[in-house]
Amino acid sequence: IIKNKLYFGASGVFNKRDGYYTNTFNNSSFDKQKGISGNYFLKYLPGNNWGITLNAKHQNNRNDGAFPMVFGVDDAFSNPYKVNQNATAKMIDNTFDASLSFNHTGAVVNFLSQSTFQQNYRYYNAPLDGDFSPADAVTVINNYGGDWNKVKVFTQEFKFSSPANKSSTINWTAGTYFFHQSNPSKQATHFGKDAGLLGVPDSNFSTINTTKGANTGIAFYGQATYSLTKKLTLIAGLRYDYEHKKLAVKGAYQKDGQDAFVTTPDTAGSVHYTALSPKLGLGYALKSTSYLFATYSRGYRTGGLTQLSSDPSQPPLYPYNPEYSNNIEAGIKNTFLNGKLSLNVTAFYTFVNNAQVPTLILPDAITVTKNTGQLKSSGAELELLAKPVKGIDISYNFGYTHAKYSSLKIASNGQAEDLQGKRQIFTPDATSMLAVQYSQPINADKQLQLIARAEWVYLGTQYFDLANTIRQSPYSLLHTRLGVSCKHTELFFWARNITSKKYIEYAYDFGAVHLGNPGTYGITARFMF
Repeated sequence: IIKNKLYFGASGVFNKRDGYYTNTFNNSSFDKQKGISGNYFLKYLPGNNWGITLNAKHQNNRNDGAFPMVFGVDDAFSNPYKVNQNATAKMIDNTFDASLSFNHTGAVVNFLSQSTFQQNYRYYNAPLDGDFSPADAVTVINNYGGDWNKVKVFTQEFKFSSPANKSSTINWTAGTYFFHQSNPSKQATHFGKDAGLLGVPDSNFSTINTTKGANTGIAFYGQATYSLTKKLTLIAGLRYDYEHKKLAVKGAYQKDGQDAFVTTPDTAGSVHYTALSPKLGLGYALKSTSYLFATYSRGYRTGGLTQLSSDPSQPPLYPYNPEYSNNIEAGIKNTFLNGKLSLNVTAFYTFVNNAQVPTLILPDAITVTKNTGQLKSSGAELELLAKPVKGIDISYNFGYTHAKYSSLKIASNGQAEDLQGKRQIFTPDATSMLAVQYSQPINADKQLQLIARAEWVYLGTQYFDLANTIRQSPYSLLHTRLGVSCKHTELFFWARNITSKKYIEYAYDFGAVHLGNPGTYGITARFMF
């Protein structure tokens, strides 16, 4: 807008697709989706190494079938990509983000201030099927207007750091981070005329749960890297966190056609947590192309309060504790052949206390977090990048994880169940990806490029419930992309899961299963100006 002073940028994306699933109840495409997103910014350079950036983003998605799931692994594989649900609804998901940053680069210190506001409004435009069947048993309703189910978050960060200076013996970063979150939620679970099929003694009524959550936290952090010698480096850091959480709940019962009456009066609870998280490490340069390192760090995930649900075994405002982890990493980073080959290898060990596991509670479709015990995880990661000849790039990643609960006791059917030795959920024991990309100029000024890429992805054994009864065996996926690219335009043909491999993408401990997307083919055009 003003040369070397004021800049404006904008980008937008529109996407639309038919569903992968078919709803046999009405023989329609179930999970059709479309969305539009935008990213806009103003950047002002007033001088004296200052920069000011104002950024706004939005994402507006629509999903005609937010939960394409069936009960049971056998049914999912014997009737793939089919559901049978009588209550269909569209999920409206609108997200807005805004940020304002001030950045200064100085001779003595660098400074960054970043303020952000985030808002997400997600609801269903009609009752949503909660029993994943053609029965009129359970539906979920949360369309109570804009005052509900709209999450708002404000954050403010101030960060100071030392200027980039290779000759300096010490480099440091320090700062503070503040956030406040508001989360008002109102949702009804309706039990229809067929509720008795699920063992519910009543029918044609709703339980209405209202919660108002407010979370506020602040953190102070600092980290420094000090060169003990020309080859040996000391890394030290410390972070302090404080968080206060308040949750108010209210429950009501409403018979169809009648007024609601309160079953759980307005009740509130609050908790607060503090944590001190240190980090310590050493780095050693074997030579200019190899670097050894070892670090210890303490991780922290805050606790909270349980939401109100229709399940009497899940009492509201029940606190769950913070999760703490002790993490050790050691590895080596290498660069060979004048940068044409790099090889990084890392080994890790993690011990987690009060491990948190989120559980989806039906029919409310809310998440309840529980402390499940102690978890030990160890493994290794490998990363290889190679450029054997001009125009060809090869990358390979491999990871192995052995994660088991050394202590795990949960409540099941009114009794304590010991699940010691079970594997961590949603964690494949091995992951691997090999990608080969070929790029070749196809015109004289080399502005137009032909690009071809192929990927092989492997995931090892994975479990989806704490008892390890829902299991996905190892599987591989093949993806490819072919197209042309120039300064302002890209056009690519792509294919994902070429062999149409059927696999469990995610599942829940109550038995609902969702398969990963089948073979998908498409064309993507991109225009830049």
